[in-house]
Amino acid sequence: MISGSHMSYDVVVVGAGFAGASTAYFLGRLGIKALVIDVKGWEGVGSKPCGDAVGKHHFDELGMPYPEKDEVQGLVRGILIYSPSEEHNVFIGGEGFEVHRIKYAQKLLSDAISRGVDFLGGTHFREPIFKDGCVVGAKIWVSGVREISSKVLVDASGNARSVTRLLPSLWPVNEELNLGDANIAYREVRIVKDRIEEPEVLRIYVNNEVAPGGYWWFFPYSLMDGYVNVGLGIRGDLKMVNPKQLLYKYVLSRPEFKDSKVVEAGGALVPTRRPAASLVWNGVAVVGDAAYVVNPVHGGGKGSSMISAKCVSEAILNALEVGNASARDLWRANLCFMMRYGYKQGVLDIFRYFLQRLSNDDLEFSISRKLISGDELNEISLKGRFDVGVVDKVLKLASLLTRPSLLLKLRVVVKYMDLIKDHYLNYPSTPEGLEKWITQLNNLLRTYYETLK
Repeated sequence: MISGSHMSYDVVVVGAGFAGASTAYFLGRLGIKALVIDVKGWEGVGSKPCGDAVGKHHFDELGMPYPEKDEVQGLVRGILIYSPSEEHNVFIGGEGFEVHRIKYAQKLLSDAISRGVDFLGGTHFREPIFKDGCVVGAKIWVSGVREISSKVLVDASGNARSVTRLLPSLWPVNEELNLGDANIAYREVRIVKDRIEEPEVLRIYVNNEVAPGGYWWFFPYSLMDGYVNVGLGIRGDLKMVNPKQLLYKYVLSRPEFKDSKVVEAGGALVPTRRPAASLVWNGVAVVGDAAYVVNPVHGGGKGSSMISAKCVSEAILNALEVGNASARDLWRANLCFMMRYGYKQGVLDIFRYFLQRLSNDDLEFSISRKLISGDELNEISLKGRFDVGVVDKVLKLASLLTRPSLLLKLRVVVKYMDLIKDHYLNYPSTPEGLEKWITQLNNLLRTYYETLK
């Protein structure tokens, strides 16, 4: 039982969503004295609306437990991406789970609690506490204001960025989100009457009229007969466009949803861009959506949240061992994340910008002619680069199929995907090199955007 007006922990984690629960899990496993707080109670742990899909490889690579029993709602064996006409598709194979995000997050947090991590629900984060240019604690509200001392304060509050937005503007973790680099999504879980064919295959539909700058999805829960997660996301900077209205107008009006029953509904802002330039600074760290670690192309964020949680937790252990939580002592979190996932995000951010600006005709053409196969798309996602043979094939096809404008754009995209990957793989080894690295990154992106116009 926690009592008293002042408490002291090695780590305070703000937010008990998927990223916060994952951070708690790793901190508990490392034997670190930590407190997790959330505005919601236990029943709200991990409750952010999303597509719920996570690739199996993430659990394998991180040594995390698979969801089991009522923590898993479906098994996945691949994704079908449909053209605007829905007459053509590309299949991307890969095993995964449709996770019950609340029950699985509770499982992770329960494991952490069993290892000494504390949890306070119904608790509001008020502000960070600073001393000598470093975050040294937090003010929270739970039956009154309390102060908590910490060596590291972790922002796992998602798009609220409750901690990060109150940090000095010059700190690189305090990086604002441009709405053009985000999607606004709305989704419902429904029970449909007709039998779902191939329930272990997720469906994504690209169509700029239905979902401008995004896509709509149909994700069956293969272990729950008739249950489906259906939603729609649009580019965040589009004015006077509502994803819920579009979902009802174009998707839920389809025959397969007639007499279906709504079980759950909700919306969220999803950052679909490269990661934050730094996940750590003096006494502070960010994980999950607060660190912009979502996959820029498909919008999945659970696997990458788990990666960010592991990288940050191991860096915190290092900082505690040396007795200092400066940016330099936490820096290995950045090196870990950028080398494992961040460079792929940077590459896919380039690809995302290109895809969002394709017309329906170009999308139809690309998918119908299979310019890029499902296996090749999967390789891009996993490796962050087109293989040379794939590049030659794609450019040759585009050339033969008389699409000069598309060919020109593809050449630019391939070039900048390689440049961005190399830039991320040369991420600075210390904080002193970060400012120059950010300037070079912004110059690369600016030139890419101008060239692709």
